Amino acid sequence: MTSPTPGASPTPSLPVSGAPSGSDAPSGSPAATATAASGSPGASASGSASPSPSPLSTPVSTQPPGPLGPDAQTAMQAALVTEQAAVWAYGLVAAHARDQADMVADARSGHLLRRDATAARLTAVGASAPEPAAAYQVSVDVQDQNSAWQLAQDIESDVAAAWRVVIGSSDDAEVRGFALTGLSEAAVRLAMWKQVAGIAPPTIPFPGQS
Repeated sequence: MTSPTPGASPTPSLPVSGAPSGSDAPSGSPAATATAASGSPGASASGSASPSPSPLSTPVSTQPPGPLGPDAQTAMQAALVTEQAAVWAYGLVAAHARDQADMVADARSGHLLRRDATAARLTAVGASAPEPAAAYQVSVDVQDQNSAWQLAQDIESDVAAAWRVVIGSSDDAEVRGFALTGLSEAAVRLAMWKQVAGIAPPTIPFPGQS
C-alpha cells in the first residue's frame, strides 16, 4: 500500500506508481508498493543528487508547462510515486544482477532524472509533489540473478503503465509529450531486460498496457 504524504493528494494502491484507479489503471502484481517498514534493503530515493544523463534518458521538453486538469494532476503524481519506487527498487536489482551493473546504473540514473523532472513539472503549476517513501515492498522475492531480472522487468512495466495513464488523462500536447517520453524510456529498458533474461520477443506491441 502506498502511504499518502501529508499535504499531498492521496495515492491509491496500484503497481509501483500508485496510478489512479478505474478503467485506466493497469492490472497485475505490483513491482513495488510503499511501506512504513524500516530496515528494508535498498537505498532510499531521497537525498540523491541529480545524476549525469543516462543514455536512455531523453532531455526534458523545453515547451512551457501545459495545464494539468484534476485527472492529469492525479495521474502525474502517481507517476512520480512510480519513479520514486523504481529508484529504490533498483537497489535490490543491483545486489543480485552484478553482471549487469552498468545497465542497472543507467536505469537508476534515468529514473532519478525522470523523478526530478516530474516533481519539477508538478510544482511548476502549483501542484504538490509527493515525497519518496522510506522503503518499498516488492512483489518479487529477490534472492538471485533471475529474480533480480524479473524485478527489473516489473519495475519498467509498471513505470510504462503509469505514464500511459498520464497520456490518457490529458489532451494537452506538452503533457502528453512529457508522459510519452517517460513511457518510451521504460519500454526500451523493459526490452533490454527481457533480452538479458532470454525472453523472446523482447518487445511488446503496447508497453504499459495490460
